[in-house]
Amino acid sequence: MIKLFKGQKVVDGAGVKLNRVIGTRFLDNADPFFLLDEFRSDNKNDYISGFPMHPHRGIETVTYMIEGNFIHRDSKGNEGNLKAGEVQWMTAGRGILHEEMPLMEEGQLWGYQLWINLPSRLKMTEPKYRHIKKEDIPVIKRDGLEVKIISGAFDGIEGPVKPNSPIDYMDVRLNNGIFRRDDIKGVNLIYVHTGKVTVLAGNEQIESEAGNLILVEEVSEIEVRGDNGGFLYISGEPLKEPVSRYGPFVMNTMDEILKAIDDYKNGVLDK
Repeated sequence: MIKLFKGQKVVDGAGVKLNRVIGTRFLDNADPFFLLDEFRSDNKNDYISGFPMHPHRGIETVTYMIEGNFIHRDSKGNEGNLKAGEVQWMTAGRGILHEEMPLMEEGQLWGYQLWINLPSRLKMTEPKYRHIKKEDIPVIKRDGLEVKIISGAFDGIEGPVKPNSPIDYMDVRLNNGIFRRDDIKGVNLIYVHTGKVTVLAGNEQIESEAGNLILVEEVSEIEVRGDNGGFLYISGEPLKEPVSRYGPFVMNTMDEILKAIDDYKNGVLDK
């Protein structure tokens, strides 16, 4: 099954303009993924306000920068300058407050934030912060294909991140090349960020241009073709657990959501 979802223009944080493709009225979630945003602009007014300190519980957040710089700070004392080509993989677990603010005042800021739901057994795990440098992320280049492996494996090469649940996260560029995945399972996402690509899965085929998301399920093989196209490839197994969600909190029950809200208001969310 292949479905195409168009991005929705939204404003989040303190006024950052985004293209949102998961977490919209068209696609509320793609279990285990609950949000995917692209921030991409060379107009500083679209991003300069950034994402001031805010809470999370029950999820992992992944920020991937292609261009520009963000500074990360959180309530556990972690701090990092997220540069072009780098990744911040944060497990919010039982609770954390963090902020991501641009260090630049001019130029293009281009990056992504992905929310990954945690299984119920890990909802209240201790928070964890990982800053992955550009030089630690392997890149495979061959036959018009370039694959940057953040998480998961491609052609026997593994990415540096070992998530709580198996997750593939790759940035793929095609120059008359072909990206193939065999024996795939679960949810497969293709967010086209450059040019156009054609996705073939099972007996279906669809073409998409930049700014749109292709969701592929219930097939065993997938193939993506393109001439000067680029996309994020993200996949994972659905948790198939009850979900209750409120803003930055993703839990299993409404009682857990109310507890998260109370803990935040009382200043003990991250304690």
